Amino acid sequence: MLSLDSRIVQLLGDMMETVAIAALYIMISTTLITFNKYMMQPGHFPHAMPLTAIHMSVTFALALSLYHVAPSLYPTMETSRRNWKSVLTYIAPLGMMFAISLLCSNQAYLYSSVAFLQFCKMGNVALVFAMSCAVGVQTFSWPKVLVLSVILSGLSICAEGEINFLWIGFLLQICSQLADCTKNLIGEVVMSGAGLKLDVMTYVTFQAPCSLAPLLVGVFVTWSPEVLTDFLAMWPLLLANAGFAFLLNVTIATLLKKLSTLTLIIIGTLKDMVTIASSSYLFGDEISHQQCAGFTVVLVGIAMWSHLKMREQAATKEQVPLLPKREKAVA
Repeated sequence: MLSLDSRIVQLLGDMMETVAIAALYIMISTTLITFNKYMMQPGHFPHAMPLTAIHMSVTFALALSLYHVAPSLYPTMETSRRNWKSVLTYIAPLGMMFAISLLCSNQAYLYSSVAFLQFCKMGNVALVFAMSCAVGVQTFSWPKVLVLSVILSGLSICAEGEINFLWIGFLLQICSQLADCTKNLIGEVVMSGAGLKLDVMTYVTFQAPCSLAPLLVGVFVTWSPEVLTDFLAMWPLLLANAGFAFLLNVTIATLLKKLSTLTLIIIGTLKDMVTIASSSYLFGDEISHQQCAGFTVVLVGIAMWSHLKMREQAATKEQVPLLPKREKAVA
């Protein structure tokens, strides 16, 4: 049995590992969002569905290649292949949600600034909390509702302050967020429950083709000659772009394995701040004073949420002792 000092060292190690993965997620996600915005500009590759299909194709190809090179990274793959029907029961709708999320998100870049879209994404905190309470993953409490209300108030100020507001961009982004939150909740169940407990790489390997299938149908239906012309002109950048998408999918799966969906969304909010700053610098997206004020309110709400979660964790540790006295006496 581990001593108290050993447990503390192990806990600190786990925390440092999680912080490192979260920092990597913020860096990769910010880079990919900026990269996608660049690719979706006229004259580059402004085709949302083909772009998303390329992401999933490269992710699937890399995941399969890595499986043949290093199968030890896929400890649950053999079990998953034997029980593929059970796995697909969860992964198939998850893949569909992921495809919708990526498609709508990439399409929204044609109508709205990156800064505005990232402001909208911060509302995922409330969406995930409501969904998590509905499925029993989170416990409802009024203090949580109060804190989330503060965050939503800040987001409302940000959205109202958008200078170049277009309804189509906003609606596409909302559809993307609803699908993404649903995908992450299903992913949390697949990674940690439902009798599956898939490892990260097996999860990505099953998810990619389930997302790719509906995207290929969409590409076929909406095909135009410009897609091939733009692909031939931009294919080196497209492959690099898809490589970042693969890294992001693996990183998100890793965080879902270690954290709850809601905590992942909180980390994503910090990522959104970095993205807003970078997009304002790179693309000249104008941020109004009203949005800056709303941004400050969101920051206050996130700080309140972090404090609330720390209090919950401290209360839980007090209720569950590390080592009961009877067990200690026997040892």
